[in-house]
Amino acid sequence: MANEKLENFTAEKLIKRKKIASILFIILIAAALLDIIVLIYNLIINNGFNISLFVTATACFVISIPMYLGKKKIEEVLKNREGI
Repeated sequence: MANEKLENFTAEKLIKRKKIASILFIILIAAALLDIIVLIYNLIINNGFNISLFVTATACFVISIPMYLGKKKIEEVLKNREGI
């Protein structure tokens, strides 16, 4: 399914994928922000730098980038269909 082009999907399926991608994007960004907040809090109270929090926050940001780009691509396909 990953090899299929977005143009081959129906508009309803694209809208559903866009909605799911938006929800997952928000969850990933929220998780990354919470990790960063806890990391800063630990630094303030002198518990030291927690590498696991930093790695988790970085991973969430890195995973969210392709998800955002995919969402933009879906929006572009839907916009092109409305223009036809």
